[in-house]
This record gives sequence, C-alpha cells and structure tokens, in this order.
Amino acid sequence: MESIIKPASNEMIKALDAEFEARKNTIRATKSEWTLKDGGTVYYISEKGSDAGDGKTPETAFATCKNINEDGLLKEGDVVLFERGGRWHDRIRCKPGVTYSAYGEGDKPKICGSIDASGRDDWTECKSMPGIYKYAHELRGNPLNPNGKYGAILYDTGNIIFNDGEAYGLRVYPENIDTKLTCLMGMNGLVSNGKDMWYRPVSKCEGPEDLHHDLEYYADIVTGEVYLMSVYGNPGERFERIDLAAKDGPVIRAANGVTIDNLAVLYGSAHGIGSGTCSDLTVRNCEIGWIGGAVQGASSTHVTRYGNAIEIYGVGQNFFVTNCYIYQAFDCGPTVQWGGDLDKEDPRRGLKKHNKHIRFCGNAIERCDSPLEVWITTNTKPTPEKYAKLEDIVLSDNLCRYSGYGFGGFTHYKADYNMFYGGGHTEAEYADAYMENNFFWHARLYIPYAVPTHTENGKGFNWRNNVIIKPYGSEFGLLGSEPENAKGGTKCYYYTNETIKMLTECGALGDNKYYEHMRSEDERFNCI
Repeated sequence: MESIIKPASNEMIKALDAEFEARKNTIRATKSEWTLKDGGTVYYISEKGSDAGDGKTPETAFATCKNINEDGLLKEGDVVLFERGGRWHDRIRCKPGVTYSAYGEGDKPKICGSIDASGRDDWTECKSMPGIYKYAHELRGNPLNPNGKYGAILYDTGNIIFNDGEAYGLRVYPENIDTKLTCLMGMNGLVSNGKDMWYRPVSKCEGPEDLHHDLEYYADIVTGEVYLMSVYGNPGERFERIDLAAKDGPVIRAANGVTIDNLAVLYGSAHGIGSGTCSDLTVRNCEIGWIGGAVQGASSTHVTRYGNAIEIYGVGQNFFVTNCYIYQAFDCGPTVQWGGDLDKEDPRRGLKKHNKHIRFCGNAIERCDSPLEVWITTNTKPTPEKYAKLEDIVLSDNLCRYSGYGFGGFTHYKADYNMFYGGGHTEAEYADAYMENNFFWHARLYIPYAVPTHTENGKGFNWRNNVIIKPYGSEFGLLGSEPENAKGGTKCYYYTNETIKMLTECGALGDNKYYEHMRSEDERFNCI
C-alpha cells in the first residue's frame, strides 16, 4: 500500500513555527479598522481621561467603560475607541450596532477581566501554613441557588496570571464539592506552572493545606477566598503584575451588529467575548488570551470548569472571527454551539437552531483545548417547524498548534483534547460546511472530535486541503462509530495509512495532506 502519511522533516516543523510567529506579530501590529456611519458619534477612552468629560475627543476622553456600558449613550452606528498602550481592569457590555476599536500608537488596548492583585499588601501569609498566602480582600460569592445546591458563583478565580503570562497558577480543588473526597491536582505525570516543570500524581484535597508546589492555588467556590503557595516569599514582591481572573461573566458581552477590532481581551475567568443568540458579530485583528478556568457549576458528583475565547451559544448568524491571535483558553478558541432537545426548548426562544454564514479564518491559535469549535447536538428529528441546522460555514486558513497544552491542560483532566470539536451524536442538518486550508500540528491528542465529516447524506464537515501532522500510530480522532452517521457513540481512529485511506474512501475525509512527525524532548517541553 502506498504511504498516504509522509514524513515531516524538522525543517518543516521549524518553518511552520516561524510562520505562526510571523502571523502572530502581524496580527499584533494590525492597524485599526472602523467606519463611522451617517449620524454616528466617535467616543474615546483613555487612561488619562475623565468620566466627567463628554468622551467625544481624545482631549475629553472617558477614563473607564462606565459611561459606554450604561444605557442611553451609545446608538447604532457609533464607534468607541480605546487608546493604544492603555490597560483597563474593566468589562465591556456592547450595545447593538456599535464598533469597538483602538486609536493612537503602540500595543492594542488591554481589556482585562481580572482583579489587579499586584501589591504586597494584597497577600497575607497564613500563620498556620507557612509559604501559603491568602488574597487579602473579599471576593463575593453566591453559594446557593434556589434548589439549595451549589449554583451561580459571582466570583470564582479560574486562573492567576503572573507578569502577563510569565507564569500561571495551578488550581487545586475538590472534584466532589459536597464530600471533598477526591481532587484533581493536575494530570498524572508532567505538569507545569509556566516556569517550572515536575511530576506529580492526582491526590486528595481537603483545602488550602493541600498546596505543596510553587504557584499552586486553592479558590473556595463558596466564600471566594483564594490561597496561593509561593515558596519564594510574598507574591506581591516576587512579581511586578498579578492578575486574578475572577468570574463575573465574559470580559466583553457581545450584541447584534457589533464589530470588535484591535483589542486585547485578557484574563477573563469565564469567556473572553461571549453572548447568547447573536447575529452580525465580527471579531477581527484582536488578541485574546488567558481565558477561562472558573467553575461553571458544581454538584455532589463533579465540578465543571469552562471558558472559551469567543462564544455564541444558541443561534449564530453572520459570525466572523478573522485575523486574531488566540491563546491560553481553558476550553476552546472561537465557537458557535448549542446542545439540547428541541422538544423541551422554550417556544419563546425558538424551535429552530439555524447557525448560518460562519467564518473563522486566518487566525493563529495555540494552547487551547480545542482551537476550533462548531457544533449542535440534539436528538430531535428535523421538521420544517422544528430543526437544528448548520449552513454555509467555513473554517479556513487557520494555523493551529499545541492543542491540549497550556494552563487548561495542566489544571484539569480532560480526555478529549482536540484540534476541532464538532459535537457528538446529533440529528442536526449540515449544508456547505467546510474545514479547509488549515494547518494542524503539535496536537496533544485528537485532530477531530466530531460527527463524521463530509458524507453522502451531508452530515458533517467537508475536510479538504488541510495539512495534518501527528506521530504515526497515535490517536487521530473520535468520530461516530459508523463513518456514515453520528449514531452509536464515538470510536477512536488511529493515525495510520489504513485508517486514513478508509476514512477518505468512505467520504468521512476529503483530500488533505498527512505527515508524521515524532516530537523531540525539546519540542515536547516547548509545547508545555
């Protein structure tokens, strides 16, 4: 049998890594793009401004997001510009039809969904636990929902980022919140805090007393208290900057008709940019990093943590994510998704889930559990009045590496790291859905985790002209147990000539290029 999977040289990998770095630098240097519509107003925000100004000139700029977040100021067609080089520990609540971008010279404006915990007085050493420091200020919690169980947490620290990514916290938490029987203290084997690496097993956890390694931390989801192990003294003296990514919704809450351009969206404990059902959303030329890790929900059996770089949950139409550098997201990069049973859906929210005209193109994405996601999962049989459909969707020209690595990969256990998540069993319809011209390399586990790709009945994505690089014989993907449909759960397919030939001939894969590359120890550590 002729080999379908060709050898990839070290020079090829180095060239791809260089191309990734070049694209990242180009994205970071992109000039602002915005257009003022007839009747629109430009508003400016600067660290040197004042919320008492009118915001209509750089000289009378606002200082914070307070005025633009309130109802009544912004209208469709307006433009909000943040001064480059600035940094805001603030959140944006978008208004429909408004463009948010940057002005001036320098780095993209940093919109940080974090609490600044950089001061020495922000941390107090625990007398009974030497080397363990407690965050000195109150983070409000909301431990009970109406059912009397653990529910919405107003502030849950999903990550701690030191010196803008020089290092990060490793979270220690009970897996079973009610009984605190077990704990996920990172995966078995090699773990990292971004600076150091060591081996450790999963072990039990009762609380902050079970912190043992530098920069491990314990965040109590009931009280909001945060405890950090810092073996080299007060963290406020060790690091120039400390960001507590504390959950309080997405850093930027999107709305219909919004364009987000040339912003750096950072340090959110939930999503970076997020919304429910949304149309005409464009995210371009942005940097989005260090997103997620908060507890989304907890029960007597398990804890769910989450955080996507850019998410529409529900119905997304005319949704574009282009020319963005996305990294260190706990879960995925750009995504439009929905899961449920249309028979049980609230009729006021619609019995049709039709995600249409989606473009995720030209991005550089690394160290996310899933760089790309598009999925609907539902068991509902489609009818003209009630259906789920994905139509006119193109994921193209993206450079994706190091999936399953980064802070998310080392602060929780997840068995389905992948380059593309397309959902499991579903009755959703697909039309003109394409995965094309992308490069995937240095995957920790799978390439696709999805319903089968392009098939005779049109269920799934058409994979064509992608470049895939993996160690020969490793896990290639999780697909429906039968390639022609999504029923019956998923099956792991391995990266061999025989498997790729079979998946291509049955229509599950199109015409792609396949390479094998076994990473060296140096490359393995670079992934981490």
